[in-house]
Amino acid sequence: MKRFIYLAAIAIAVLAIALTLPSFSAPTATHGTPILLSQNVNFKPPDVTAPDNRIPGAHRGGACPKDSSPCVCPNDLSIIPLIPEINVGLTLAESPTFFSYVSHPSTQVEFILQAEDGKGTEVYKTTFKVDKPGIVEVSIPEKGDRQKSIEVNQRYQWSFAVACNPGDASGNYFVQGFVERIEPQETLKNDLVNPDPMARAIAYAKNGIWYDTIATLAKMRRRTPDDASLTAEWTQLLQSQKLESVADQPLVQSF
Repeated sequence: MKRFIYLAAIAIAVLAIALTLPSFSAPTATHGTPILLSQNVNFKPPDVTAPDNRIPGAHRGGACPKDSSPCVCPNDLSIIPLIPEINVGLTLAESPTFFSYVSHPSTQVEFILQAEDGKGTEVYKTTFKVDKPGIVEVSIPEKGDRQKSIEVNQRYQWSFAVACNPGDASGNYFVQGFVERIEPQETLKNDLVNPDPMARAIAYAKNGIWYDTIATLAKMRRRTPDDASLTAEWTQLLQSQKLESVADQPLVQSF
């Protein structure tokens, strides 16, 4: 009888302890780690303007002339630079990267970057062939013996061009835009210390630094091309600048 009472007392004590312990069931989704999409890469355009020529063929109506001049460009050729609506973007980089969509494979494209200094001083020039349709990127080499630097507070004009009519540069198919390098404010410098590339992309976007925003996201997309939330951030960024027509195009080549 005493043994029965002893065991019953132990059972009651164990039950009391169990009732006081917290539940260890799996946490609900509301307490999970936020996905990248919730971080919002919201680009805030700076208060600057530039002449508009980011739409391909804006002044000629097509890649080839309507007369009988020889033309090596397909009529539906399209080159769309990834640039803000205002046609000028800021950068903090001495060697920024430029992005553009090219619609046709085997297209020979010439890229030129020159200073708006009254002389058109050439900073960088290169020619490349696009293997397949998609978004290509051109990075300015780091400063060296034969390479000029991108100076702070100096505006530069760049262009992507295709020679459609041999011997007649006036018939080239081209788009152009502008870039200006600035010094970051202290608050932005502090934000960019963060090792998380998404946090840096958010900081760039918030401060209107276009080229660094899109270059950071592009680098992340190349590393994890199947990341749906990252793809959504990229799409949202391009759509915000009315570039939805190329928002779903792949990153194909780097030059």
